[in-house]
Amino acid sequence: MVSLDDLGDRLRILRRLNDLTQRELAAAAGVSKSLLSKVETGQRRGTWDLAVAVSEALKVDPAVVLGIATDSPSATDRISACLPELRRIMADYDCPPDLGRSLQPLEVLAGEVDKAGKLRLQSGYAALGLMLPSLLEELTVAVHTYSGTERERAFGLLALGYRSADAVAHKFGHHDLSTVAIDRIRWAAEHSGDERMEATAAYVRAESFFIAGSVETGLRLLATAGERISRQTITDRKAAAVYGSLHARAAVLAAFGGKASAAWTHLEIADGMATLIGKDVKYFQTSFGPATMKVHEVAVAVELSDPDEALRRSRSWSPPDDLPAEKASHHYIDLARAHVWRNEFDQALSCLQLARVRAPQHTRSHPGAREVVTAVTRRSRRPSDAARGFALWLGVSP
Repeated sequence: MVSLDDLGDRLRILRRLNDLTQRELAAAAGVSKSLLSKVETGQRRGTWDLAVAVSEALKVDPAVVLGIATDSPSATDRISACLPELRRIMADYDCPPDLGRSLQPLEVLAGEVDKAGKLRLQSGYAALGLMLPSLLEELTVAVHTYSGTERERAFGLLALGYRSADAVAHKFGHHDLSTVAIDRIRWAAEHSGDERMEATAAYVRAESFFIAGSVETGLRLLATAGERISRQTITDRKAAAVYGSLHARAAVLAAFGGKASAAWTHLEIADGMATLIGKDVKYFQTSFGPATMKVHEVAVAVELSDPDEALRRSRSWSPPDDLPAEKASHHYIDLARAHVWRNEFDQALSCLQLARVRAPQHTRSHPGAREVVTAVTRRSRRPSDAARGFALWLGVSP
């Protein structure tokens, strides 16, 4: 179990490794120097919020700040340990215990949900698994305790909490639990009174159609969700971002099904929304904007098995530092796949190493990374030590 009591020591070590003063790190993380100093010296206990803020400032996986070894099997073990509790909580969704318990204010719960969302976007799955059980349990009680607009808001928060749980389950291959989580997202979103949240639930649900291979069904789901909020996109920035995200996901799904024309059409619509927004934003725990669109362009080309187009569209561009680590890692893995298809093994391995730097837990769990390393080690006449080391890290036999 991670203890926030030790956060001060880790912050001090990380700060010195990065050659930063307390004032410089505090400014980069958006916190006061006084707070950072008190946590480092043990005068004040660290918080999840501070850990996430520092991880974003240092451009490292939140698990590093929280003292979790992301490059070892222990991270996966920690995630596996939280799964039984997540299963229980999601099974109790409509009949939670302790309905008479005192609850934290919704503002506090919203802050915790926001922290969980940041951990998900930064691929901090091990740390996320530690905080989710208690958070989901309290949110479950909240939706059965509050009424009126407060109840709707609690349902919206619960939908986002379930989304974080789905990320943990999906990334580590527990597709049965992911399916349950997706159904809970849909259920909670329908009670939130927010059509944008319902559309976000459809966006998340679409991931299951990649696994099932039900491309047409997934595209219909995304189209229906988009139609419901299309009129809001003119005046509502959040609706525009959700609408663009739906088309971006539809583009990748269409490409996955070999529908090239439909894929590029969906991508064009999404790009129009990204241009309207102007810069990447994060609404309903989804990142969307021009940089995100670049990632999707490459993903579409890769799904269409067109490595030349993927590399052309990525030329002279790299993910900015503020792009969520999960998306940046996904981008580099897609590029690695493109290089492998061109027998450019050194370039493929370099891309995987960049993916690992940005999001080690995501890279380690991604089947595309295993595909690339397997190809590099088995098709190379003499695999390099770096390739063999990466294969060992992934648990792939050279």
